[in-house]
Amino acid sequence: MSEPATEAEKETITTHELLERSARAALELQREDGSFPPGRNGVYDEPETPVRTTSHWLTTLSKVYEITGDEVFAEAANDAADYLLSDEARPYGYTFHSRNAEGKDKCDGLIGQAAPMRGLAWAGPTLERPELLEEAMSVFSAHPFDDQIGLWERVEIDGTLLSFDRTLNHQITFASASANLTEEYQGAETRIRQFLNRLATNIRTHSDGLIKHYARPAPLETFVTVLQTPRHWRLFLNELVVHYYSMSEARRKKETGYHPINIYGLAKLKHSFPDHPVWDHQFVDRMINFVDSKEYREVINSIDVQCGSMAPGIQTAYALLTFDNRKSSIIADWISQDIETRFDSDRDLFIMNALDCNFQAASVYHAVNLPNIKVDFIHNRP
Repeated sequence: MSEPATEAEKETITTHELLERSARAALELQREDGSFPPGRNGVYDEPETPVRTTSHWLTTLSKVYEITGDEVFAEAANDAADYLLSDEARPYGYTFHSRNAEGKDKCDGLIGQAAPMRGLAWAGPTLERPELLEEAMSVFSAHPFDDQIGLWERVEIDGTLLSFDRTLNHQITFASASANLTEEYQGAETRIRQFLNRLATNIRTHSDGLIKHYARPAPLETFVTVLQTPRHWRLFLNELVVHYYSMSEARRKKETGYHPINIYGLAKLKHSFPDHPVWDHQFVDRMINFVDSKEYREVINSIDVQCGSMAPGIQTAYALLTFDNRKSSIIADWISQDIETRFDSDRDLFIMNALDCNFQAASVYHAVNLPNIKVDFIHNRP
């Protein structure tokens, strides 16, 4: 009997093997200045600088060095860190230059800063370079935080204050990326705890637990904040559009695409702040239960979804491990989904079905928080 046009082969891999194979393949991508090729934002197709991809690979390279002890990964991680310390990456000493999109900020809101802070904070102790932690803390401290609202502001690369980042997953990702700083810096812990104190107010969900896209502080607090500081007037937009977006199917699909990012970031925060009372709030159970819905599976399994996570299965698995302690078979199933649809086992990179190969390949860093789980998967090769 002749073989079908597409041969399905069963393979086995562990999460640590996935990281090591990807990191080793990435060594061929690294450039002379230590950076990695920049990607394009898959949602808006915006050109980015090498900052985010380099930061993601720095996180992975540091983790793989921890796992293997192989100096080749330490050398590559040091080179990537050196790039992030360069004037090209942080030209004015305020925030990192993360994107070049006409009419938009170059810092890429909070999300553009979370990646380098995470990478530097992870690499600092691993590479025994305290200056990396200091750089990450410097960027963290450059972002004003409003204790009453419980949100961070965006800061342009030249230090210009741009008001709050209204996108909730940006706020959550920024907070979770900063969590690695709390052991060394009390100031980081204090701000993140206040962020969690206000989270139950700022996060809004649909009745089934799907997290809404924008942070939405209490209306009275919003009014007082804007009255005191008029440049925060954009907060009013969240109140104006919330009802319209609640009825939009396109917005709901977008929010479903971002749900893995939100629950992954919240899981990282729970790991760092396990005793915070916010985890007893009812929205937590609802947001985790939403991943069992048919709608979630359909959107996450759709490889043509342009909004949201590039590693939704890995992110869902980590959230379920943290919040729900699901059976290992369920966790492995979510991880294998990403490997089957995104991991090219010939090139050892997350480049299958990618809107942008450079950006998606670097997204393997999401697996650094997972334990070493064995996964069976079917890899389809043309």
